[in-house]
Amino acid sequence: MRRIVKILTSKVLILGLFLLIQLLFLGFIIDRLVNDELIGIYINMFFNILSILIVIHVVSSDMNPEYKIAWIIPILALPVFGTFFYLLYHQNNITTKRKNKYYQIMADRNNLLQGVPNELDYREIKYLNNNGWRYYRNSSIDLLPSGEAKINALIKDLENAEEFILMEYFIISKGIMFDKIFDVLIRKANAGLDVKIIYDDFGSADRIPFNFRKKMQKEGIEIIPFNRMNIHLNFAMNYRTHRKIIVIDNKIAYTGGINIGDEYANYYQRFGHWHDASVRITGDAVWSFTLIFLENWNFSTKDFLDYTKYYRKNNVVSNEVIAPFADNPIEDRQITKSALLYLINEAKEEILISSPYLILDNELVTALKLAAKSGVDVKIVIPGIADKKLVYLVSESFALDLAKAGVKIYKYIPGFIHSKLYLFDNKKAIVGTSNLDFRSLYLHFENNVLIYNSPFLNELREFLISTINSSKLQSVEDLEKNSIIIRLLQSILRGFSATL
Repeated sequence: MRRIVKILTSKVLILGLFLLIQLLFLGFIIDRLVNDELIGIYINMFFNILSILIVIHVVSSDMNPEYKIAWIIPILALPVFGTFFYLLYHQNNITTKRKNKYYQIMADRNNLLQGVPNELDYREIKYLNNNGWRYYRNSSIDLLPSGEAKINALIKDLENAEEFILMEYFIISKGIMFDKIFDVLIRKANAGLDVKIIYDDFGSADRIPFNFRKKMQKEGIEIIPFNRMNIHLNFAMNYRTHRKIIVIDNKIAYTGGINIGDEYANYYQRFGHWHDASVRITGDAVWSFTLIFLENWNFSTKDFLDYTKYYRKNNVVSNEVIAPFADNPIEDRQITKSALLYLINEAKEEILISSPYLILDNELVTALKLAAKSGVDVKIVIPGIADKKLVYLVSESFALDLAKAGVKIYKYIPGFIHSKLYLFDNKKAIVGTSNLDFRSLYLHFENNVLIYNSPFLNELREFLISTINSSKLQSVEDLEKNSIIIRLLQSILRGFSATL
């Protein structure tokens, strides 16, 4: 009975039903207008003309070609319904006023990170500098190759926190991991530490405990949902924070693919063994993670936190090069995608990648194919067990295209790959929260870190090679085994891959 009540009171279900009602009402209105004996012919004519104008607008816009296709197909196939749907749903759910607020917040962060001389002659570092991010030395990074490893290290660091703890997560889900972390957070908040949490309102919907915010606030923890889901006519699921950040006293930071949920630490298995990874960073580079969190906090609240209040000096001495950076859809710069393109194009020997999804735009597909055809050993690991069946079909479709060009595609046999790891010639790496899909690269708030000149790179390569050894290489024939119906479905879904 409790489970039925939970389903019926699900926020996602309620909003989904409201969206369905909108679509049904839209269909009803269109049907009545089009079939009206007096004005039907004029309505049809109006929407046919309007659909042509919208298609011209979409074609001439600067949006990604894959998005253009995803809109043009329904508009031309069903001019009346497609045009109505475009007018109602193509916009995002962030107002101009809030966007302007975010621009100002980013400008404040840029001012704090400016003035650092760039001693590295790397295009991607210059690119990050020009987009408001910097690199650090006197920092160190360690690989945590599983959710189990992360939770063990994290609990120790949380126990040793002295001043503040900042957390931002896409998914916070009640369970064993949740209890371990929040038991410490509550004790720390009760002891007077500044504890702040951001969780994504969609990603964590129906996962967090009942009255979660009230209970945490009662314990002295400041907690806010990011981009709250509301019932309104233009209902959109974009602009989510997919970030996973923990900052402790501006001395330690965690990021990577691991959310707060029992499946991430294999306390229970949803899709076989859950393969994931996180990183623990100490030293000066933690400051950028602190700023990334504070940006979204200031964006999501009426209060404005002074960034400098959270700055603390570090005593780590290291020659490693660590460049944390964040991506957001408001600027529409696709920083992560651009950095990946730089690194793919300059790789000379080997590219190793693990990602839960493989839904790419033409630029990334072309870059990976060109690298493989140029003699670079390109290996990509995707899940052996899917978490989303339709999305997995599209990933397999892209995998087939890449395999035909010489890219080696592996499926992780024990279960689901959720780690987001990118290693180039064992010299440079990107690790963080971004998947190889449109949502991560275009529509979500993400965070990643670029790494050079670090022992971490050898450790990461060993981890990726171990993952590959637990995976099965997919031949072109393996990826072509689907039936004609499945391949037809893949072709249709691929036309809308930008929206998946």
